[in-house]
Amino acid sequence: MHHRKILAAACAICAAALVTHTPCAGAFAQALPPDSTGAGASAQGRVPDTTSAKTYVDRIVATVEDRAIFQSEVDSEIRNFLMQAERTSLPPDEEKTLRQEALNSLIAMALLMIQADRDNIRVEDKDLEAAIDRWIEQKKTEIGGDEAFERQLAAEGLTMDALRDRYRDNIRTLLLREKIIYQKLLPDVKVTEAEVREYYKAHLSEFPQKEPSVSIAHILVVPKPSDAVLAKALEKITAIEAKLKAGSEFAATAKEYSDCPSAKFGGSLGTLNLDELGNPPFADAARTVAVGTVSGPVLTEFGYHLIKIEKIEGDQVTLRHILVRAEAAPEDVEAAAKLAERVRTEIAQGADFAQAAAQYSGDYGTKDKGGVFGAVEIKNLPDQFKEAIKGVPAGGLSPVMKEERGFRVVKVLSWNEAGTYTYDEAKDQVRRLLVEKKIMEKMGEYVEELKKNYDIAIKGE
Repeated sequence: MHHRKILAAACAICAAALVTHTPCAGAFAQALPPDSTGAGASAQGRVPDTTSAKTYVDRIVATVEDRAIFQSEVDSEIRNFLMQAERTSLPPDEEKTLRQEALNSLIAMALLMIQADRDNIRVEDKDLEAAIDRWIEQKKTEIGGDEAFERQLAAEGLTMDALRDRYRDNIRTLLLREKIIYQKLLPDVKVTEAEVREYYKAHLSEFPQKEPSVSIAHILVVPKPSDAVLAKALEKITAIEAKLKAGSEFAATAKEYSDCPSAKFGGSLGTLNLDELGNPPFADAARTVAVGTVSGPVLTEFGYHLIKIEKIEGDQVTLRHILVRAEAAPEDVEAAAKLAERVRTEIAQGADFAQAAAQYSGDYGTKDKGGVFGAVEIKNLPDQFKEAIKGVPAGGLSPVMKEERGFRVVKVLSWNEAGTYTYDEAKDQVRRLLVEKKIMEKMGEYVEELKKNYDIAIKGE
């Protein structure tokens, strides 16, 4: 199977901070670090992998306090690297170096897990199970749906319970690494504008050349449900709120009543930055909810929500929600289509695009910025979008486009040739790169300090 990354970017950063060669995802057997968590976290009593045809005798290659690191774990790191690099073998010198790096990373991970335990940094069972659920849903999508997923399970001789058990410790480890970064390292990571500019200038020749692109502004007209539909949704969410006040457990209630896909996870949206949701009404309401409490009904374009805040760590919020959808009726969709056509006509006749965006657009990220979306590589545009803007000159308007969320009016600001990214185009990416680099440096320093406090013994391979 193709190799794919399987957790969110934050987890990927965590892994990159610890190992030179980050394990990648593939079939279930290689989708995460090995069963021992790739970190010596299995401690005593670990059962070696004996699934190969030949009897495999595992042995300890290092210990960190009372935690053992086995040769099979190092071997698994090597296999993961070979899969990722699409290689079958390595020259002896390169393999020796890679084995040392793998062992170092496993020792580092063991140190982090020991210190996390002493610092009482924990992953709650409900968060772990929700993360496993999300991972499984992602694997289903990658593999091709439920039926393909079931076929893959059967091909590997696994049940769903066995799959969950196989990766429970692995995913717990990844979540712990994420917590360590947010709690221990990220607060001390600062990147200045001067650093971003300096890095951009020093590494300009290393940047990939940008593809031909088009800069656009847009207005998204979202169909709005009628007052009668909203009233019915409000009545339902109020009834659900009453059940919660009467003592119903939030996750179980979400599973039963929520119209959001997160219902299967007990309404969990995981841990996130509210600003990244792209839904200001939801985010603004969530900020007013105290930890452990539930909001009143919150109206967004999707319907009414009840929001429960479970934890706040800096700008990261762990929350659940229950959604009762308020669907626009066909006549509401038709009204939105007519409005979009009218707005386009008025702009074509001289009305100000920015003012129209502020008044009519349902895209919160751009409506107060003149509707400006920015440059998009033409190759990444959907075919419908490409066709709609084809031949539209700079300053011109495309025909109204019907999309899943509504109706889009697009203004072409400019057609951009291939070339080097400007500072303004690259600065956000450079900033993220520098943040990750500093996290890696902080992680290295943190691990070196931990090495002074714990007993580490290398047994040799």
